Amino acid sequence: MPRNGGGRYHRQASPEVFGEPDRNTGNVSVDVGRGQGVMVPVGADFVNTLESLAREANYGGFFKIYLNGDEIIDPKDAPATIQADMRIAIRSYDKVGV
Repeated sequence: MPRNGGGRYHRQASPEVFGEPDRNTGNVSVDVGRGQGVMVPVGADFVNTLESLAREANYGGFFKIYLNGDEIIDPKDAPATIQADMRIAIRSYDKVGV
């Protein structure tokens, strides 16, 4: 075991495996607006899952997807699956104001 700056022994995780066993498991919270979030499993299809959530939120086909704060303009630019490190938000917009 290595010593820290104070001379005490401490455990140190190998940087190659730190958090790796749990990295791509579990759920991701998708902010669907109106103060609501929906849990989506990691590995789910990105475009189909988010379009389904937008329909359930009654956005009527007029919505924008934000991934890690950046707007995704075209579905072909979206990732294939939902990953554990993603921050996803769905926002409605007014077609007239576009």
